[in-house]
Amino acid sequence: MKNKFFLFTLSVLLILFISTGCTKIERKGPIKISINLWSGYAYAFIAQEKGIFSKNNVEVELIFKNLISESAKLFKDCGVDGFFDVFTDVVVINSEGIPTKVVYITDYSSSGDVIIGRPELNSISDLKGKRLCFEGVNSFSHLFVLRALKKAGIDETEVQFENLPAMEVLNALESGKIDAGHTWEPIKTQAIKKGYKVLITAGDIPGVIIDVLAFHEKIVEERPDDIQGIVKSLIEARDFIFSNRKEAIEIMARAEGMATEEMESGINGVHLLDLDENVEAMKVSSKETSLYRSFDAITDFYITSGQISQKQDVSKIIEPRFAENIKLLRTTPAENYNK
Repeated sequence: MKNKFFLFTLSVLLILFISTGCTKIERKGPIKISINLWSGYAYAFIAQEKGIFSKNNVEVELIFKNLISESAKLFKDCGVDGFFDVFTDVVVINSEGIPTKVVYITDYSSSGDVIIGRPELNSISDLKGKRLCFEGVNSFSHLFVLRALKKAGIDETEVQFENLPAMEVLNALESGKIDAGHTWEPIKTQAIKKGYKVLITAGDIPGVIIDVLAFHEKIVEERPDDIQGIVKSLIEARDFIFSNRKEAIEIMARAEGMATEEMESGINGVHLLDLDENVEAMKVSSKETSLYRSFDAITDFYITSGQISQKQDVSKIIEPRFAENIKLLRTTPAENYNK
């Protein structure tokens, strides 16, 4: 009888945990955000170094991880309040019972994400019968690779897949383990210098890779003023890149351990959304740049693969109010930055 009661109690607790996600919310202290090696949202480090977070009355601790999978795991394990990641991963995390809200869109990848291959390969069409890697089964990387193959008319059964982190693609090419792989900076620039070729970019498949900032739902509910300050700070930090490009590139490269050339290439490979574009992208729309359209494509892929059983309510994932508030209140020119 005691065993049955114990199992019942354990089941109830498990259901409560799954349905509510992280329950421990710190109402004081810094907002902790994990961030990985990616140029598109590296300007968060500008907000930190130039005192923009402080100016907007919010204390932020950025926790840097080399791998996107490490950053996501830290978020799922409730080690941080928020994280920068690809929208695809946010959709999956919500489906796993961790309520998560997107509050800001940093960038669309154009030539930032690539499939890079051996010198003798000229296009994605040359990958039939070849060894191709992506980072994580049923990940955004997997989705990108499958969409790229579909665009070239190649069935996934015609390719031999390898599961490798994007940061290991160059080593795998050099060792002969793979013929091509999905990667980004700094590996992209390093591989091109060694003669490897870009076979396809994210820009060839618009809307497939959208990068965002997302938080645990409870953080958004309990600390909205801090989230508002963070979104405002990121918009200002993004503008700083265009008004102080050289210094901005140096700050971001130093923070992420890249060469300035690699960071420059990374920034050139993404479209950094401004405030108006953020507001528009979080509206219900069939445009390629809309999170709603992207959500449909992502969900269809995961339902087909069996990872998600049914569509979620996307309106519970996208939280546009913080960007909308800033647009509503912004009636003056860009503010001065601490230099």
